[in-house]
Amino acid sequence: MKNLVFSVALLLACVGCSKKQAPQEPKPVPIQATKAISKDVPHYIETVGHMEAYNIVNIMAQVDGYLMKTYFADGADVKQGDLLYLIDQRPYLADLEKAEGALEESIANLGYAERTAERNSQLVKDEYISQDTFDNLVTNVMVDDATVKQNQADVETAKINLGYTTIYAPMDARAGERLVDDGNLILESQETTLVTLNQITPIYSVFFINEKDLPAVQRYKAKYHDLKVYSTVDDPQSPTYEGVLTFIDNGIDISTGMIKLKATYPNEDKVLWPNQYVKVKLVLDVIENAVLVPFEAVQSSTKGKYVFVVKGNQTVEMRTITVGQMQEDNTIVVTKGLKAGERVVTVGQVNLYPGAKVTIKKTEDET
Repeated sequence: MKNLVFSVALLLACVGCSKKQAPQEPKPVPIQATKAISKDVPHYIETVGHMEAYNIVNIMAQVDGYLMKTYFADGADVKQGDLLYLIDQRPYLADLEKAEGALEESIANLGYAERTAERNSQLVKDEYISQDTFDNLVTNVMVDDATVKQNQADVETAKINLGYTTIYAPMDARAGERLVDDGNLILESQETTLVTLNQITPIYSVFFINEKDLPAVQRYKAKYHDLKVYSTVDDPQSPTYEGVLTFIDNGIDISTGMIKLKATYPNEDKVLWPNQYVKVKLVLDVIENAVLVPFEAVQSSTKGKYVFVVKGNQTVEMRTITVGQMQEDNTIVVTKGLKAGERVVTVGQVNLYPGAKVTIKKTEDET
């Protein structure tokens, strides 16, 4: 009986073993991947700034008078030497004629005094007149000569004041809105701005960097002399504008720890505009043969950045990396942990783990 029970138990155990299946191998994880590339990329400081006119001139009258005529339109381009305004010239023409008449009179008086002194020079030697009398004649010459010089200065002043009645553009610029209309009385003492001229060709970009970046800027500027600065406006149709760093302020703002810099741009197409906000990239150096991967390939963990590298046996390795700066093409520099040519996963990382089998649905570097 015991043998029968043992046989039944052994039979049941064998049946159970025959139903137990071997564990299945996990299915490969579908991914997308691309190769890390190598190329020269810029090392830069990125910030925001605004454009500033190269020169700003507030046009004001230097004499009193009625504004007779304006020779430009609001917002027009003006060239250096262009006539902008005409102020009533009649009072200043009269002052000039009066000064010229006084000058002619004083010149005539000087000539008479000189001839009189010359005629009496021999008489004083022969003692026909006294020395005091002759000295008075010489003094008259000196006084009349001083009067001539004073009248000459009056003529020059009158000419200057007459010149102030015509106002010319001091530079090539873009005019703003006219602030005084024709026919208004202008008083020089009120210092009224007639129009503001902005020189925008060339033009500045103004931006600030942290004081911790200043030593690097100074070091690379000393090395290369001209550091390139690129500015872009908030318009996808506008190009990136290239300028040169031309100004580093002589002090750091102690309240913010920032320092002001300026770059100069040719702006020949006059697209960059004063007070326009721009994105600024100050290029310090070029990183040669930098390793680049798409930004989406880089993952983060509590231990830092990492990527999944596809190995030859279609498994992945979790590789810790050190990253540098982002580039305009949405790639990021890998400074440590990866070599050019190694294939990294760009899509499908969520289901991966070290050693996982993968199947590549699409390789982004395939042509």
